[in-house]
Amino acid sequence: MDNIDYTRIAIGLGVLLILLAAFYWGMRRLSGTTRLGKWRPGQRIGLVDMAPVDGTRRLVLVRRDRVEHLLLLGDDGDLVIESGIPVEEPEPAAETGSRGWPSLRLGTDRRQEDRRQDDRRSGDPKTGGTDA
Repeated sequence: MDNIDYTRIAIGLGVLLILLAAFYWGMRRLSGTTRLGKWRPGQRIGLVDMAPVDGTRRLVLVRRDRVEHLLLLGDDGDLVIESGIPVEEPEPAAETGSRGWPSLRLGTDRRQEDRRQDDRRSGDPKTGGTDA
């Protein structure tokens, strides 16, 4: 009982974690639902969302091009609940720098533009102001 080999325990635990990760990755790969709600550029059709209603039926939201369709799928048949739902395009993201952080360039440009306008109002000839 005094001779516990911690190295073997650590290696065994590491191997177990690797096997669990491989099993998880394999199940996600085989299930086919890894990209639920995520869109690749150029993709035209896909499954947006899915919600179980009861043990045998589920609601499914399918997107084709820029139109979504709500379907009720079950053992006794499939039913179109709503068709032709227009997809709202998300607003474009803020300008990002090279590391993915929002760029502060817009704020700097705005401050420089404000200075130019102030100089024009004050009549400074160096900055393009008018003499009054």
